[in-house]
Amino acid sequence: MIGGAKLRLVAGDVAARRRTGDGFARRTGLVAIGQAAVKATQVVLSIALVRLLGPDDWNATAFLLSIYLAGTTIGTLNVQHGIVFFLPQLESERRASLVLRTMAMLLGMGALIALGLTVAAPALSGGRLSDASAVVWIGMAIALELPSACVPMAMIATDRFGKAAAWDLIGTVLILTATIVPAASGAGTLGVVYGLVAVGAVRLVGGIWFVDRTLGTTRRLPVGRQLLVHQLVYSIPLGVAVAVAMLNRLVDKWFIAAFRSGDFGVYAVAAQEVPLLAVLPYAGGAAIVTSLVAAFQDDDLALARTHWLHLTMTMSAVVVPMAVGLVLVAPEVIRLLFTDSMARGIVAFQLFTLVTVHRVAEYGMVLRAAGRTRDLMLVALCTLVTNLVLAGAGAWLWGMTGASVGTVIATGIGWMIAMNRIADTFAIPVRDAFAWRTWLSCVLISGVAAVVASLVVAPLPLGLGGALIAKLAVFGLGVGVGLRRWRRSPSSRPPAAVVIPEASRLVGT
Repeated sequence: MIGGAKLRLVAGDVAARRRTGDGFARRTGLVAIGQAAVKATQVVLSIALVRLLGPDDWNATAFLLSIYLAGTTIGTLNVQHGIVFFLPQLESERRASLVLRTMAMLLGMGALIALGLTVAAPALSGGRLSDASAVVWIGMAIALELPSACVPMAMIATDRFGKAAAWDLIGTVLILTATIVPAASGAGTLGVVYGLVAVGAVRLVGGIWFVDRTLGTTRRLPVGRQLLVHQLVYSIPLGVAVAVAMLNRLVDKWFIAAFRSGDFGVYAVAAQEVPLLAVLPYAGGAAIVTSLVAAFQDDDLALARTHWLHLTMTMSAVVVPMAVGLVLVAPEVIRLLFTDSMARGIVAFQLFTLVTVHRVAEYGMVLRAAGRTRDLMLVALCTLVTNLVLAGAGAWLWGMTGASVGTVIATGIGWMIAMNRIADTFAIPVRDAFAWRTWLSCVLISGVAAVVASLVVAPLPLGLGGALIAKLAVFGLGVGVGLRRWRRSPSSRPPAAVVIPEASRLVGT
């Protein structure tokens, strides 16, 4: 019994479980590949630009990239996520029209952002940039890039996960080529910015062609203005939440820029997200989002909770060991990838990576699927306010370590608020709204394995590369043994396998 209602079995036999499990794994893998490529771009860019640019150019470029990241995330108002909710409800003749009109809407939003940055360019360039025109150009890059955010969401909404991954992979190659080549040729910060502008233009034109070719039909019908209004109304609270969440990720960096400007380049490296850890929860959520939406639209809270628990139990055994393992080898990774010049940011990097231990799912996905975007906005606002206070005070008093500690605490508080809202969505207590036992078991197993690996390897004179390999080997062995024994427990088994419905099921809902 779940919430007083009888749990509906999703798969009736072993063969069905295997088929649906494979479907979940395939969708998760495809989305993870594409999104990992997008996130990896930030890391690869940092590694390359730290080595290719001088310290002053890297500080200026890192500052501009933080504006670019904020603009391309906040500027969408998350309207593209409304595509996942609304597109399956349309007949095929209207789908391309909805996506293209949404892209036009985002291009207009981007133009407003570019205008705002043009006005603010003199103020933003003070003390960090030698040329205010770089801020103007970064605004243009943001404006051109925003519409392409609709393309992968349209592919996911229509069950074209392979095309979504292909779009992300191609975009990654373009961005890396257009930014690293100018930096390597000595073009400096402005060369990197010009490269982002060129990529935005190519992705805008390519996105229009890709959507028209993929979703276009011989008989195309327009979408009504009313649907676009509904999409915007649905997305605005979500967009505010995403904007606030993005500010939450950047505000500690801007505090460092204000209070410890000499450390900004180091902190920009330490405080970035690790690609695979950042995208796995999103990928798993994308794999079941249509099922979750269908369950909520059927008012079947028991089935929706089954999908959710299946996701969190499955991803805990993957995300938690990866996060703890990266914390373990952080000293070696930072020195090997970014040279000893970034060693001052090791503790901050470890703290930020430790935060990802709880990110075994995209928590906002449940609230979006249930149409409770206002709750998502509340969670984001509470987290941001807490982070402003704690990270700001930490940066002022203790620099990079203080800022990262404040962000860790604020993230934990935000997590608890999110879990409270999710429990309310399922109409159950918080203790039943998450796979707590599975998650805690994975944390304990990974933590013990990390301590053992650290104690075993520390006395050995292996050098950076040798210590990295040895730590991972001992840690992997410990986690493997621990998880194998844990999986024998009945509590380690997820609920019935998730069935991914055809998009056509939602048409006319």
